[in-house]
Amino acid sequence: MKTIIINKNRNYFRAITVILLILFVLYFLVFKFLRYPTEHTYFLLPTKNTVVIFSVVGILTCILVLFIFIKNIFNRNAHLKIDNHGIYNGFSFFKKKFIKWEEINSIEAIRYNNNNYIAIFLKDTSNTEKGLNYLFFKLNQISMGTPYVIFAGDLDCSFSELKRLIFEVIAKEKNIKTSVSRSPTK
Repeated sequence: MKTIIINKNRNYFRAITVILLILFVLYFLVFKFLRYPTEHTYFLLPTKNTVVIFSVVGILTCILVLFIFIKNIFNRNAHLKIDNHGIYNGFSFFKKKFIKWEEINSIEAIRYNNNNYIAIFLKDTSNTEKGLNYLFFKLNQISMGTPYVIFAGDLDCSFSELKRLIFEVIAKEKNIKTSVSRSPTK
């Protein structure tokens, strides 16, 4: 079997747009809402304390999202590699980036929040992550059924090409269950 390598999408327009939008929101949270909380009270934020709490939570959220987007832009080892040993997902935030074919129970194309993903269901899914990655692992497992997903938006190919490549490899080489498309159950 030949090795398939799909590189990172080099179009950073969407990521840079989101980063600029987050910086804009961060500016307003820090310099408008947090500095002058009494000027921004209304029926949803009726007191000065709720404005301050809203601002602090917003600032922390903006910093987290900025960190994730900047980490994704500057990740040099980001690529997807499919070979006869397994699948290497360099875009994954988790420690386990390489999944052997023997560990995979099934692979499905799913649709979640109007986005298409390739979901990899393992025979044994144990959470060895720490910190925020532990939380992301659990959230993905609860919402999508598995923490190991591949999003074609990060790749230099379309979702249909990605799905075709992965399912062709599985059909030729491996004994893994596949499913074309479904929505994750909640």
